[in-house]
Amino acid sequence: MTRAPDWGVEEFDTVLNNSNLHSFELAQQLPRRTPDAIEVVRQGIHSFHTGSNLSLLSEMMLRRLKEKQKQVTCAVCGVRF
Repeated sequence: MTRAPDWGVEEFDTVLNNSNLHSFELAQQLPRRTPDAIEVVRQGIHSFHTGSNLSLLSEMMLRRLKEKQKQVTCAVCGVRF
């Protein structure tokens, strides 16, 4: 099995900006990503704002989240941070 390519900024921003979409719908907009991969990233975003384990997120993702604070809605729990 080959490894999926690293997430790009545009892909990650698409996830951040579409917390209202189901992972299956979002996967249609992100052809290189499966619904499961999107869910993993969403769990990482949830962990970020709750102060849990951040190992699911890349350095780029962590940097983007720090830049966008107070502009993101968590797809897991609905909290805006």
